[in-house]
Amino acid sequence: MKPHLILDEQSVAESRGVTFHLNPATKHRDNPVLLPGEPHEWDSLQVHWPGTVLYSPLDQRFRCWYSGLDVVQSPNRHWLPGYAVSDDGVHWTKPKLDQVILNGQRTNQLRPHWTDWPTNIPKPPWGAYLLSHVFENPLPDAPPEKRFGSLWWEATQPGATGESIVRHRRKTLAFSPDGIHWNYECTPYEPGRDADKVFQDVSQLLYDPEERDPVFRVKGYSQVSRVRRWDGRPEVRHIGLVLGRDFNSLANPPEPVVLAPQEGIDEELHFASVKKIGGSYLLLFESDRCSQNPVHGDLRLAVSDDGLRFRRIHPRTPLVATGPKGSWDERVLVTTTCAMQEVGDEVCIFYFGCPSIFNSWPVNYAVSCERCGSLFSPNYLGLATLPRDRFAYATGDGTLTTHSLETGNDGLWLNAEGDRLGVAALDGSGKPKARGHLGDERRYTVYRKVVWNDSEPGGIGRLEITLTDGDKLFSVMY
Repeated sequence: MKPHLILDEQSVAESRGVTFHLNPATKHRDNPVLLPGEPHEWDSLQVHWPGTVLYSPLDQRFRCWYSGLDVVQSPNRHWLPGYAVSDDGVHWTKPKLDQVILNGQRTNQLRPHWTDWPTNIPKPPWGAYLLSHVFENPLPDAPPEKRFGSLWWEATQPGATGESIVRHRRKTLAFSPDGIHWNYECTPYEPGRDADKVFQDVSQLLYDPEERDPVFRVKGYSQVSRVRRWDGRPEVRHIGLVLGRDFNSLANPPEPVVLAPQEGIDEELHFASVKKIGGSYLLLFESDRCSQNPVHGDLRLAVSDDGLRFRRIHPRTPLVATGPKGSWDERVLVTTTCAMQEVGDEVCIFYFGCPSIFNSWPVNYAVSCERCGSLFSPNYLGLATLPRDRFAYATGDGTLTTHSLETGNDGLWLNAEGDRLGVAALDGSGKPKARGHLGDERRYTVYRKVVWNDSEPGGIGRLEITLTDGDKLFSVMY
């Protein structure tokens, strides 16, 4: 069984009398759910990106890896990785670990940057600088010691005089049994080895076992700087792509851009998160108006049939909007990696939020690098939710016809609001061969099974779904 999302006009073969709308996510009433630490702690200013929140059905636990920044304006100050856990995604604990001692106290900081290592813990075998992404290993034969995987920036080790850190243009792969203790695996991405030297800041790896071409089995989504097409401005961020047969080897495709800024809507695109739902790749991205004062960015959606090129869905409507004036997420929202986590009947969307003082960012819009807004503004982690597979919907008094779907042995299910929806299975000539309605049997709360008036149709075919005024159709499971 897999869902087909009803997102917009292009999600169906044809429609008459219905309209299509985005279904904005609902922000949690207890937002922000993860806050910076106390003034003496290493993350006293920011819970910051890049960051990942994962929900594991294996132990029914949420885990968060985030980048933290100290409020003290010390030389060579930079983001460091931290770890938090939660049973519900709302109430978080920062466990006291043994990897970094600060001000005489244990912290939740991971992989400290070459200094302050406890004497009983070996130093890392590579220059782990910034934690870009964490994923739960999807390979069926993954050993327990490789339950979690991660991507890191590499960098040179600072010397005794405290010179500035230099980040290498490569990403390294590490594995962990618990998400806390990481072991270097390899350097899967180093574009200096390619003919095309374009470097991409890869922030998510998506493993797709259904991909027929093994070269595309692993898709890595990124930030990549390119020329903006409508005005020729160089070094503008786009959403990019790297490809690999496995996690150990990633390379740039001939054209790395999967989504570009669109004139009149956004100027740059920042981090993105992709989730495959049924046969669609759904991309949550930050839509930026970077040069504005004040800056503004919310979270919007795009979709793709192959994960290689995306189109925007309701391009001017955010799935997660910035907050009202004076709120903790008034200015800019940034997605976590793996942001859309399915938890039972719900989709949990984790994101970072910035208040009004976050401005003059990125560096090219600041007076100077030292005055970049991301170095001074507090940041927080927030949560927004949707009922499962309800990202958008069709509504009205009319009909829509789906593309061809193959009904499985478990029947047909509609994710809908309203009791009067009608369903007809069409034959090759477009005439109804069977009619049905919504029954009482449910799945994931939001899906209701279609009960056919006569014999249940099988095989591949299109469906004609009738809606009356007030009905909403979000998705079809077949």
